[in-house]
This record gives sequence, structure tokens and C-alpha cells, in this order.
Amino acid sequence: MKIARARRALSVLVVALCCALGSGALIGGAVPADAAGTPADRSPVTVSGTGDLADLKVTVAQTRHLVNEVVKVSWTGGAPTRSDTSYAADYLQIMQCWGDDPSGPDPEQCQFGGSAALGPGAGNQAAGAYTNGRQLSYGQLRDPKQEMPPPSPTGISYVAFHSVTGQITRTGNSNDFFDSNTTNEVPYARTNPDGTGEVYFEAQTAVEAPGLGCGEAGAGDKAQAGTEGRLCWLVVVPRGTAEVDGSAYTARPSGFLESSPLSATNWERRLVVPLHFEPIGQFCPIGADERPTLGNEMIAEAVSRWQPALCRTGGRSIFGYAQVTDDTARAKLGSGTPGLVFLGRPAAADQLPAGAEPVYAPVALSGLTIGFLIESQSSFSAPEDVRARDGRRLTGLKLNQRLMAKLLTESYRDGNSRFAPSVENNPFNLGHDPEFVALNPEYADLDFGGKLGDALVPEALADTARLLWSWVDADPAAREFLDGTPDDEGRYGDPGNAGMKVNPHYRELDLPLDHFPKSDPFCQQFEDRPDNPLCVQDKHPYTSDMHGAARAAGRGDPLSRTTWDSTTNPPAYKKDPAQPAGQRAMLAVADTATALRFGLIPAQLRNAAGKYVAPATAGLLAGQAAMRPGEVKDVLEPAPGDRTAKAAYPLTSLVYAATVPAGLTKAEGKDYAEFLTYAAGTGQQPGVAAGTIAARAGKAPADADPGSGTGGPGAAAGGGTADPGSGTADGGTSLGATGGAAGGAAAGADGAGAAPSGSPKPGASPSAPPSKAAAAEAEAALTPPWVLGAVRNVVLIVLVAGLAAAVAGPLLPRVAPVVAARLRALRREDGT
Repeated sequence: MKIARARRALSVLVVALCCALGSGALIGGAVPADAAGTPADRSPVTVSGTGDLADLKVTVAQTRHLVNEVVKVSWTGGAPTRSDTSYAADYLQIMQCWGDDPSGPDPEQCQFGGSAALGPGAGNQAAGAYTNGRQLSYGQLRDPKQEMPPPSPTGISYVAFHSVTGQITRTGNSNDFFDSNTTNEVPYARTNPDGTGEVYFEAQTAVEAPGLGCGEAGAGDKAQAGTEGRLCWLVVVPRGTAEVDGSAYTARPSGFLESSPLSATNWERRLVVPLHFEPIGQFCPIGADERPTLGNEMIAEAVSRWQPALCRTGGRSIFGYAQVTDDTARAKLGSGTPGLVFLGRPAAADQLPAGAEPVYAPVALSGLTIGFLIESQSSFSAPEDVRARDGRRLTGLKLNQRLMAKLLTESYRDGNSRFAPSVENNPFNLGHDPEFVALNPEYADLDFGGKLGDALVPEALADTARLLWSWVDADPAAREFLDGTPDDEGRYGDPGNAGMKVNPHYRELDLPLDHFPKSDPFCQQFEDRPDNPLCVQDKHPYTSDMHGAARAAGRGDPLSRTTWDSTTNPPAYKKDPAQPAGQRAMLAVADTATALRFGLIPAQLRNAAGKYVAPATAGLLAGQAAMRPGEVKDVLEPAPGDRTAKAAYPLTSLVYAATVPAGLTKAEGKDYAEFLTYAAGTGQQPGVAAGTIAARAGKAPADADPGSGTGGPGAAAGGGTADPGSGTADGGTSLGATGGAAGGAAAGADGAGAAPSGSPKPGASPSAPPSKAAAAEAEAALTPPWVLGAVRNVVLIVLVAGLAAAVAGPLLPRVAPVVAARLRALRREDGT
């Protein structure tokens, strides 16, 4: 109630200021009817099988307002997949299709078959010869309901692919529109012994899947109105135990089902769910004024959600956004072009022209996260109960600063090369590191092969990279490791550790850095191609940005190029395929919003007080409360080394809007004020429609009760944790065995007070929920509501007033006493 009153009172002041700044329409506008963050926005859909599949119920967690993101597909009532080491029978096959027929698509309109280039099956788990392709010629096996298309010159018939563009590919499993590296098909989805299963399916727009055209503007009545892009479909083909001719799979020579899901008899059993996409392309009125903005990636997700709504409300200006590095944003702030930038740290005095006085306002509270997609993969000697979990997603991961230092310095052999002398005696990966397994006992008896040796990281310079390195550097155990002390020696070593040493190319690394170096020059030589060695960056490349890292990790794609292709001109290493479903193990450095968008689960990170905290709402708000003013008093700096901030998520990040008011015209000031007012008001509403905070991407509303775990003031671009792909972001969803209680604050095993990462508390249970004392501790650490609600808006008012100071005069002195008095009253009401 107090937050709401403060917001209303301050909103009146904002409107008054803006009216004084110039004539024109009032700032803001009506909220779109579908903008609220209700479950109906996502429109989860459950479809049921028929006949012998009557017990099968498949649920798609989100079917509306889709963008390129991951959506959870789950089911109950299925027959358990035959064999836990292969896909013989009783599994699901899932694909995305286009089609304008309201009853659903034809098989020719489906993106399926790209994975056939990798052979049948998933990794080392075998399947029938034609089950993941478009081929209809099965030797002696024939589908009596299938009208065979004309065969290829080799005598083989395929289901043609009819693209949305009109191009038809009549032969082959892949084509100009998709292949094994780009398809989103799930050729094999395992049903567990209890009849349940789940996959996280990547919904692709026309950008990622041009042959489908999903979300294209102008395709359909709703698209013409700008409310929805081209409709597409999710198709699930359940496979039982019978083949297309009615014979049992056990009667086949291979002992597997062999036919394609696109074959007529199999296609009859399909379950179809419509997918409604946000429009892609021209969603703003032609001819509207455009105001450019630019800034870092941490705000990009939020701005992209606000843009379509901003150009249809208020002054109807189009706000462009260019994603750049923080350094570029600071340089542009000094240049005055564009008039509004977004950054993490303020510009230094020498980056600004003489007399320039920038104004800063916080617009987004988010977190940098280590997102993970890890599926259980038992070792050869694992007990039966562990083997029974093969292929299921692991939902918990704890990382301390020293483990993160190992991942970021190419110190694991699988994060480098198993042939590199610099790491020859180190563990292969996290799964072989006793320090990691002691912290994450649920990973015992698992073997991830050559995976989990590093994390996908962006190449671009960023303040968030500096934040991560500052967190690592502030920990004495991590610092000791980086300075060359093995992890089983020194003041913070543990005799039970492996004796792992930092890669010598990183020893005594000077921190913090604003990038993630790849300093090991090792290249593996081959006698048959001496001029083409395989280097570390071929195996472990950068991504262009955090979006690229999160999307690749969500697809199980390490982006590596290690397969020599002598047929190309010139010969070169070609891209490796993505890890197969059920055998994926990926880590990525990304902002929380983007990580959740692509189905990654945020890891719990150890803060300087020894607590393992997830980037849920409470942890982020506590992280914000721990921040202190830096050289520019209006800009708070993260404090990842604060040992008193027990509930704080250590990689909490604030993004600031910044401008130099004297450089703006009256019209520019009015438009940018509208943008910021929207961002702090209507733009805080949770939902999945354009103009809202995309709850599916982990954003939290700025006016929620910070103690409720459902969001928090100021958490505009990130906050709640979510079941990836479920569309939920409530700040309390389980992030592992510990759950996300108290918004993730103090979740997981506690460190001993302010002990470094090398000294975990003995006997701490990895599955124990946070105690009531820990929850109270987290609550006490939160900034009071009047600070996070009202003061946030006061800062906005300062900026709004400053935007047109050059033409409207010093309005703030007339307003500040009123604001200050109201804030003092709120403080008295809260007893603070």
C-alpha cells in the first residue's frame, strides 16, 4: 500500500514536470488489454491422445506471445521408453511446423530431418534407421497409407519440404532452410518409467527458421493489426510399439522402430498445438519520430519488450536501441549522440567534454548468472538408482569463486585440451574435481565425458565481466589459486582436493578485467595436416554476446569446430553438432533474463559472506542494498566482496540510463522522459505480451513486495527465478535440491561465516532448506519498500527534470522539497 501511494504521488509530480517541460500529449498511455502478467497470457495448452494413447496428455507451457525462446513441453500417461540405453520404441518426436490451415500443418510443412545427418539415435543411444529423417523408403517395410512421392535418382522417396517462401525441396533430409546445426527438432524424447517426461523446446521465429516464417508481420488478420505474427504449430508424434504395417518393433531385424514420424500412419497419431508469435518486422507506425538510444546488453531484453508498446502509446515515438559495449556507451554519452544511453558504470571525467554534466538514473536491476543445462549421465560404475535418472535434467548447481576461477582460466583439461602440457595433471572437468563434487554431491557417480570444462563466454568488453572477475578476486581462496597455489595446499587448500593448479598462462592474473581472456596458445598438431593445427579457440570459441552464449547453451551447442573436413576448399575444421538430448552438459555466462529465456537454470553462487544464493528477487534486492556510491555519488557500485551482505546475490547489477541534459532539445527531452516514465511505470508490469516485463525471462515487477518473492521494486530487467520454459518467474522456484525459498537468499550450504570459497562448512547438507533464521536474515537485508519504490521514482524525476533543463529552467528545486517531505512521511510510517 505504501509503495502504491508513493508511486501515485510521485507519478503526479512526473506528469506535472512533463507538462511544464513542453506541450503535447501526456506521458504514458493505456495499458494494452493483454499486457497483464496473468497465466492466461501464456495460454498453456494440454492435448490428449486417442485410442491406445488416450492416457497420454502433453502440455505446452506457453503458446502465446512467443519470441525465440525455450518452452517447456511435458507429458504424463506415456508408456515408458523401451530400453534405458537406446530408443527402441515408446518415445515422442517433436517438431515445429508452419501452415495456414486451421486444423494444423501437413508433414511437408514441418522442420524435421536435419538431425539425420548425424545418424539415427542420440549420441551413443541407438534408434531405428529412418526415425529421425524424411525418408519414406524402408526396404521391405511399407506404410499402406502412404502415397509414395516420386523417388530421387537413387530410387529413394522422401517427404518434400514446402517452405513458407514457396520453395520446395523434394529429396533429402536437410535443405537450404535447416540442417543438423540449425534445426530445433527433438527426434527422441524419452518417457520415464513413471510415464512422465519433459523437454525444453526452442521456439524459432522467422529469423532462426526462415523456412517456417513464424511471427512474420503481415501474415494473417491479427498480424495485419500488429498484434500477432504468423501462426505456427508444435507437433508431437507419439511412437508406440507397432510399425506402420502393424508389426511389432521386436519383429524388425534391428529390434527398433524404423519408420519416419512423417510417414502417413505415424502422422495420423500426431498431437497439434498452435503457437502464437509476437510480430517480427514493422510493428510501429510508419512516419513516427525516432529517438535513438544505445547501451549494454543487460538492458537489451527489457528494451526490446518495451519498444512495440512505446511507439503505440503517448507521443508514439519510435525508440531505437543499439547494443554496444559499456565503454562505447560511455564514449557516446560524452558525444551527446544519441541523447540517452544505458551503462553499468559512469563515465570518467576525462571521457566528457568540458562543462558536460551527465545525469544518471537506475532503470534495471538484474544479475549476471552462470546458467546451466546439465542432464544426468551416469558413470560406468554408477549404482542402479543413478543410472535410472540418465537423461533427466539436474536442477541444482553451486559454484564458489575458486571453481569459477578454474573454469575461466582454461585450467580444466576439457576446458583446454587433454594434450596441453599446461594442464596435464589437472582434472578433466567439474565432474572429476573433488572440490566440485563435495559441494554438489548429486553429481557423484556421473561422468560427462569431455564436457563441463569451461563456460561459454562473450567476447565483447563489458562491465559485467569486470563484476564477475571482481567477485572472484575478492575471495582469498580463489586469489591464492590464481597466484599459483594448488587447491590442496596453502592457507585455503583442502587435502581432499585434486592438487589442481591454475593454467600457468593465467598465473598472477591482474584483476578485475572487462573481458574473458583465452591466453593458452596451445595447438594440437597433426602429421597429415601440419599447416592446420587444432587450437584451443577452435574447441572453445567465444560467443558474440550473452544472448549467443545462452542460446547456444540452451541448444546444447558448444560451438566448437574440431571435425576436419578435407572436402571443402580450402579444407578446414567444420562445426561440431550439438550435444544430443539426454547427454547435454553446458554452462554459459549470461544475464539472468536471457539465461531463463533459453531454458538455462541459474547456478547458486557463493557470496563473500559464505552463503550460496541464486539470482532470485530477494537475492538481487539484497545485492542492491549492499551497493555503495562510487566516484559519481548518484551511481551505486556493486559490492561482491561485502562480507556483511549475507543474503546478497554477488553478481547483482544495476543498469543506469544516462544523458547530458544541456545537449537535448525540448522535443528530445519530452520523448526521453516518456521512455523513462514508461520504463518505471507501465513497463514494470509482469507478463509475456509486448510492453511488459517478460516474466518468462526472469524479470520482476518494480512495485512488488520485495519480501514476497514475487518481484521487487527496481527489478526491471531481471529478478525472479523460473522453471526454464514454464513462463513462471516467482522468485521462489526451486533452483536445485535446496529450492529457492526466501527468493533464493541463503539457499544451499552455508559457508563458515565469511570464510573463503576454499573452506566450506563441514557437514553442511546440500539439500537442507533455508532455516527461518536465514529467511529472516534475508528479509532484514532488503532495502525498505519506501527506498526501492519511492526513491527510484525520485531519481527518475531528477532525470526527467534534467532532460529539458536547458529550455525549461531549474524545476527541480521547486519540486524537491515536496518529494523530500513525502519521503520523510513514508519513512515515519515504516518506522525507519
